[in-house]
Amino acid sequence: MARRKKKAEEGTHEVEETVSETEIPEPVSTDEEDIEAEGPIEEIAIEEPAAMEVQVRRLRETMALLQPIVPKKPAIKALSNILLKDGQVIATNLETAAMVALPEVDGQCLLPFYSVLDLVKYIPGNDMLTIERSGRELNLSWPEGKASYEAENTSEYPLWSEPELKVEENVDGDTLIPVLLSMIGYCATETDRAVLTGVSVFLGDSIEIASGDGFRMAHQALPIAIPPGDDLNTVIIPVNSIRVLNHLWTKGPRTTQDVDSLVELVSSRGKLQLGFGDNGLMARFGSIRMVSRLISGTPPNFVQLIPPKPPLEVQLYAPDLERAARRVRKVAKDGKGIVRLVWEDGSMKVSAKAEGEGEVQATIPVVIQGEPGKVGLDIKYLLEYLKGKTGLVTMGITSETSPIVFHYRASPLVLIMPMMIEQ
Repeated sequence: MARRKKKAEEGTHEVEETVSETEIPEPVSTDEEDIEAEGPIEEIAIEEPAAMEVQVRRLRETMALLQPIVPKKPAIKALSNILLKDGQVIATNLETAAMVALPEVDGQCLLPFYSVLDLVKYIPGNDMLTIERSGRELNLSWPEGKASYEAENTSEYPLWSEPELKVEENVDGDTLIPVLLSMIGYCATETDRAVLTGVSVFLGDSIEIASGDGFRMAHQALPIAIPPGDDLNTVIIPVNSIRVLNHLWTKGPRTTQDVDSLVELVSSRGKLQLGFGDNGLMARFGSIRMVSRLISGTPPNFVQLIPPKPPLEVQLYAPDLERAARRVRKVAKDGKGIVRLVWEDGSMKVSAKAEGEGEVQATIPVVIQGEPGKVGLDIKYLLEYLKGKTGLVTMGITSETSPIVFHYRASPLVLIMPMMIEQ
């Protein structure tokens, strides 16, 4: 070995350098003990994603949109987060997922949803929030403070692929979504027959929407055309997915920021891009995209369950019947849950009785088209139907054992099975 001195290229100080005369490299040991003997190994620096800056107000509004999707106590820990990735904020509960565009998002990270949501409530909306991951920490900072959380790996967050769509149409969301929502109360809550736990959509030139739990059903045809696809004539949408869609539709932006004209803005505001496949649905509007699983199976032919025009109709004001039913509700619940409706000569007697409680009744005016009659109904089902209705309701009666058909304005037609009453 020889030693020599040379001038450093970067300055005037001298650097001592040892030069091997033969320049033969020493073998590199692969033995773990040898490596440890040479001293500590220098850690390799892992490049962290660049920090991103998001306006607090925009992040807060986006998180409020996604809140109905994020579970508070998920079976998979990662689901308590939302994913910020490549200009989007994503949430899923494994049944439904939603993506909201947020162009400021650069890179990717997971945010612990409820912790951050509670934090940003108390930060001025115009402040810029810096989000940066550093090793196992997720750091948030704003002009007046900072916070840090345990950083979870984005690879653990379950992402869905887009459903393979067989049908895709632009539809009037302001017409479709309220009807879907109105059907939820008639879905079954027991899972014995999964096809009854969701809302059925029958595709065609005029789609039909229906739901039922075996004791009640609702049905409505809409002037919306969604042609059937290959082997796809009917879809069943889960109740929670409908609730999420309604939340996004009513709370979210209906249009994107790149609309060129006022006419385009107005015409696109109520449009919903809707697609169905064998395994899921896709809904898109404005800066929001939602995907959801569908319920497998074939629903009942609800239309066949609707009786032809009943020979007897009774018209009454919904608030009158609701007040009368509430007066007798306690006795009805103490009995068998039955409310008796008896009509003749322009009036209806609403009554209930229970052993040890006696009988209570109230009378309301009605318009009868047909013969006098009577029927027994479940007090809970009747009150749920009447809730919020302010105008004229028509009851169609075929017999004491046939479904009672209820009409109210443009609301869905509702059928309620009668209950047997004593003479």
